[in-house]
Amino acid sequence: MKLNPDPGFPKTVEDQPYLAELSAQPVRPVFIMGLHRSGTTFLYDCVARCFPLAQLSLYHLFYFDRLLKNFRNDVEARDKARLNACFQSLGIVDRKLDTVPVNADEVEEYGFLLRQHSGKFRLNEHNADLFKQLCQKLMTVQPGSEAVLLKNPWDTGNAAFILQHFPNARFVYITREPIDVLNSMMNALLTYLDGPQHYLELLLSRGGSRKGYRLGYGFWWLMRKVRQLLGEKMIGRMFRPMMTKQVVSQVVNYRRELASLAEDCAMEVDYLSLSSDPEQVMRQLAAFLDLPLALPAEGIAVRQRKQKNAALDGYQAHLEKLIAEAI
Repeated sequence: MKLNPDPGFPKTVEDQPYLAELSAQPVRPVFIMGLHRSGTTFLYDCVARCFPLAQLSLYHLFYFDRLLKNFRNDVEARDKARLNACFQSLGIVDRKLDTVPVNADEVEEYGFLLRQHSGKFRLNEHNADLFKQLCQKLMTVQPGSEAVLLKNPWDTGNAAFILQHFPNARFVYITREPIDVLNSMMNALLTYLDGPQHYLELLLSRGGSRKGYRLGYGFWWLMRKVRQLLGEKMIGRMFRPMMTKQVVSQVVNYRRELASLAEDCAMEVDYLSLSSDPEQVMRQLAAFLDLPLALPAEGIAVRQRKQKNAALDGYQAHLEKLIAEAI
């Protein structure tokens, strides 16, 4: 995938002259935790709009090695314009998987930044310093922020490691009915097979090259052909066992992890409660986060859920039985 116009992503650590200044910047991360497709994006958006928290935008992700330099020289708008022009040239207007809009200021998961710079989506011993630098940079280039808001479903189940390295971390978990999570995963898969995913390509392989995920690209091409032959319902049934196994495993890990954490560092939010009254949930979070709350005057819009996938008709009882047996 050729990028034209060239977005000018940094090829070297252009922030090197400014990195020493970060040592005085405290690290106070607030993590949104939950299963993939469980509503973490909606929760993140709600929290980001109500509290003074620094956020990881697509601009910050793609220009990570130039953030301090751009901030110092007041040229952030230049690279944001370049990135938006790149999105426009590729026909990228949303994430496709969930219609979340895409532009330079839209937030994204830090797992993609970890992968671009360390090869892994999860926090580990080899990229913890990178993550610390990320938090410090975001606090520096977003003055007035009292903490950093981050999300990365790959790190759900990794709280013990995170607390070991970042003891000031706070976790906001979101729980959702497992059948709804599975349904969202299936709908996302079908959307993924609809056509080229230029946005995902950019996130997975900086610079637009498919070199870093050739196997995944080949699998996408093959499954796209299979879907054309068999149809959506059969594809759903084909992937249902594998996705069910993932959901069961993730639910078990989620519940065990949450039960192991102290009340002063973790809080759980119910997806249905968040959807029905997001403002009330934000009020409850204010005390836990110990941050000033400023509800948006226009309120918080609730995103509409997609219809149930036909491959899951009558499947809820079976899924709940598998989870009960695994716990």
